[in-house]
Amino acid sequence: MQRIVDRRASAQTSGWFNRAAATLARGTEIALVRFPVASLGFIAIAILSNMEVAGHDFDRIDDLLWLIGALYCGAVAAVSATLAGEARDWRDLPIQLAALGVATLLAAVVYFGGRAENHLPALTPALTLLVPLAPFLGRGGPVRFWTFTLWSFVGAALAFLSVLLFVVGLSAIFEMVRFLFDIGLSATDYEHIYVTAFTLVGPLFALGRLPRSFEDRPAFAEDRLVSGVRLLISWVAIPLALTTALVLHLYAVKIALAGRLPQNAVGWIVTFDAFLVLALRIAAEPFLATGGLPSRLFAKSWGVILIVPLILAAIGIWQRIAAEGVTLERYYVALAILAAVIVLACQLVPRLAGDIRLMALVPIALVGLSAIGPWGAASVSGDSQTARIVAEFATRVPGSDQLALRPSKEQHAQRVTRLESRLGALADADRLGDLAPYLDHDLAARLMTALRNDPGDAYALLVDSLHIDTSTWVKARPRGFVALKGTEIATGGYDRAVLARVVIPGVDESKDDNGDAIAGMTFALEGGDLVASRGTTVIHFPIKKAIDELPDQLFDEPAQVITPPVLDLIAQDGKRLRIVLRRVAQSDSGQINYLEFDAFFRSADWS
Repeated sequence: MQRIVDRRASAQTSGWFNRAAATLARGTEIALVRFPVASLGFIAIAILSNMEVAGHDFDRIDDLLWLIGALYCGAVAAVSATLAGEARDWRDLPIQLAALGVATLLAAVVYFGGRAENHLPALTPALTLLVPLAPFLGRGGPVRFWTFTLWSFVGAALAFLSVLLFVVGLSAIFEMVRFLFDIGLSATDYEHIYVTAFTLVGPLFALGRLPRSFEDRPAFAEDRLVSGVRLLISWVAIPLALTTALVLHLYAVKIALAGRLPQNAVGWIVTFDAFLVLALRIAAEPFLATGGLPSRLFAKSWGVILIVPLILAAIGIWQRIAAEGVTLERYYVALAILAAVIVLACQLVPRLAGDIRLMALVPIALVGLSAIGPWGAASVSGDSQTARIVAEFATRVPGSDQLALRPSKEQHAQRVTRLESRLGALADADRLGDLAPYLDHDLAARLMTALRNDPGDAYALLVDSLHIDTSTWVKARPRGFVALKGTEIATGGYDRAVLARVVIPGVDESKDDNGDAIAGMTFALEGGDLVASRGTTVIHFPIKKAIDELPDQLFDEPAQVITPPVLDLIAQDGKRLRIVLRRVAQSDSGQINYLEFDAFFRSADWS
């Protein structure tokens, strides 16, 4: 009986699935015909994403991310170029040539144009939001732009909702097949389905839902969706915005009475308020003249209610930047304030006042510009933090005018925290390489190598080399050292090596993270002994005594100037083990609580 019910459910699901698949196919076909250049870009993105899922060995994952980002920027720019050409009644061939040229140029600039000068998370949303605005730059009118934008967003939302339902239904069918016939797909197969759906089918279907007409106006009486939007904006969103403005003005009165700005995130609060007010002003355009009391009040006061919060935010962000420099977060808070000020200033020009296209264009243009050039977020943040690091922490090289950033033996907590915070801001902006001219030659070379091969390791390298690591390991070690200087080690007749081993008391080092036994020699700490095990042979080597005999200055030197010490340990039975220490941490009582080393031994001693 259960099997019959399952088959009926499967048949119903299959019918719905067939209809959804047909709808997606029609939308995809429209996109391929109307936006061929953009469609090729999304096809390339889907192929690359599926190659990554399949385990293709890309040289650098960072290159793959930038390639996908460049393809997306080119594809979205091609959509904007196509819509702009259609709105101006261009012929199909010039439209597609323009789309191809714009897509190729922008994708090349993004991928090859100097990634330290680009901030991809800003460029991609700016280009995406430009799509509904592009057909109305220099033509059309605010109401036509509003209508086109509404149906563009509705179409995109429906497209991705349809794709979501499609893949859910497809997964349900495959699971029914697995249950009924014991045949199923692997997890990787499902991943390929989801990746293809959201990188190819969803975008193409969304393109297929973009309106073809650029002259439509909202139909208030006939269109239920427009009526619903009007109700939501006029009686829900606008009252909330007015209430928020009242709260912020009361807050400004409190600050004026107190005589000082609080140390909190007032900038982000005002940024959100400015975004809300401007977005509502755009969304409410068709309803302001004939709306209810809240709409009419908002139409007259939306600019005025922004002035005091913007002044408050400008003072706050100026104080933070003056004290701590520019970071990505502070840059975008200041950018949001600037965008709002420009929009308000445009309202003083009769020809520009009330044009929602300008209200949308100003923040989009500023966000796009923040992704490139010396005025961009990455460049400004990097220059600001680099200058402050050099001014606060660099020292003059004896006998020259050059400043150098070197580790200090005086590890004050405030200094460490401040420098680590500034390095984090540089890493967020992808500008750690700016410090290379102020580092010792060896550390600068290793930094640039890390930035080329694995940028995630560059920050850890600087933190470790400059002695500003505030991790749990460093905080827990009253005495210890890290040895990073390269060296040559004599093997002395040893024919086996065990590399990069870490031993911590109480941690079973004989098994890996999956619980599987580690092949070869394993180590453990017992009291003052390093216990080495290989097969059935277990030997104790007195390591604490050897570490205690190391010179005291070894524990005070910077990591990059310490040559890893070599210890020749001898067990009671005369067997030997050569240890090359990389990292050591001891407690107040002298107990070893962290040990990282390479080991060399003779296989004959363990047979």
